[in-house]
Amino acid sequence: MKLSEVYSTYRKAQNQETIKMEIYSTDLVKIENICNHEAGHYIIARELGFSTNGMSIEMRTNGHSGESVIEPWTSGINNFTELENYLKRRIKVLYAGVISESFEMENCSDYALNEWKSGGGKDDHSKIRELTQVLRNIIYPNTKNEPEAQKELTNLDSELFAQTVEIVKNRLNLIHGISSMLSEKVKEYNIKYSLTESEINDVANIKELYIK
Repeated sequence: MKLSEVYSTYRKAQNQETIKMEIYSTDLVKIENICNHEAGHYIIARELGFSTNGMSIEMRTNGHSGESVIEPWTSGINNFTELENYLKRRIKVLYAGVISESFEMENCSDYALNEWKSGGGKDDHSKIRELTQVLRNIIYPNTKNEPEAQKELTNLDSELFAQTVEIVKNRLNLIHGISSMLSEKVKEYNIKYSLTESEINDVANIKELYIK
């Protein structure tokens, strides 16, 4: 047998063993946190008028991936006021993940900052930074110096974060309910588990709030 064939056989056997690995009990809290994070994005997106298409999670022995499918498309932006409103809604959806994940902790904002510093939710954070820069330029087009611009950015961050906390607070039970629907499906590593849009739409509170 060629060396390449030996390696291929080894990799297949390794993958088969890994796929069959049941979730360790030590990862159950992590799964709950990830599902809370994705459910936060998902529910706040619907709350703010964005289209969605389900959620998913995949746990691996060396990491994880989570996704809430949100369509950032909008029917049309005709002026700066509409653009400002769109950007604020998008930023709130991005904030909602880490806020929902950490809502019941003593200091949600500190947790968010530590998560971003350590790489958790860093894609959300990089998008927030970019969109907030655009938003600041729209709201304060005449700012000329960097210290003043930084102060405006900080104020916008604080304002939008606080507003998102309030939205999450009002929908926390629903976020946790949808999160549990997904987390309860997770049984093994290296399998992508999904909660479809139709499954979510069957939830009574979802029907009441978001389906006309």
